[in-house]
Amino acid sequence: MAIPLNEQPKPVTIETTRARAYEGAREVREQYRVEKQAGSQLEASIECPDGRRVVGQCSDVSVGGAGIVVPQSKDLQLVEGTKVRVRIKHFSRPKEVETEALVVTVSQVGATVRYGLRFPRISEVVKQIDSFYARWFNRRRSQRVMPDFTTKVPVKVRWEGGELQAKVHDISTGGVGILATADQLSGLVEKSRVEVTLTLPGSAATIACRARVAGLRAFTKNMLVGLEFEANGGIERYSVALQRYVDERQRSIAKFNEAAAQQPRRSA
Repeated sequence: MAIPLNEQPKPVTIETTRARAYEGAREVREQYRVEKQAGSQLEASIECPDGRRVVGQCSDVSVGGAGIVVPQSKDLQLVEGTKVRVRIKHFSRPKEVETEALVVTVSQVGATVRYGLRFPRISEVVKQIDSFYARWFNRRRSQRVMPDFTTKVPVKVRWEGGELQAKVHDISTGGVGILATADQLSGLVEKSRVEVTLTLPGSAATIACRARVAGLRAFTKNMLVGLEFEANGGIERYSVALQRYVDERQRSIAKFNEAAAQQPRRSA
């Protein structure tokens, strides 16, 4: 199906994108939620509409959501889709960050329960973040994760005048990064409207939605194409599945990093 283009932006040349390679690599890193640093105490309380309340710790947080861990003995037995109120506070500060949240994932981690929360009102969160809280809150809308290195996630992208099949480099609830060759990208420019089709690992459902090209950057021998999902472009039907996948990958990455840190270092 042809996708109408509302604008005709200037093509971005390969030479231009190579000049942005370093900037692009840094941007990918910044997509992850910031994990709580050792020795810090970022407390979080979850309040239900019926007045029940539990206090836990932030395992990770961004302006788009948070992971909150609570003792299993004090678990509120919340289910996915529950609307709650969240207050996040550092013990040394009188000010707190308060916002509405939606429970998107629930998982048991040892003797604790981790709730993955999404903040629907991001602008409300951003207004409350001062220079102190900025060290924890990643100001990007959503955190990106890379698929397991043993798993290849194919993606199909179609635009007016062309299409390509490639592999997912990274993904978030707000967009997806794909790797493709320069030849595959012939005719594709920044701000182009595209159709995206992909299937998440472990899921039988196929994600089909609209997106815009947010950037094209040189990446090793290929090109990294950043696609931003369009609001009301179909992605909203898959938001819970996407958040669940991102949370699962983030936990796997954290476990891998923890195991790697415990390995004895080899002497030079």
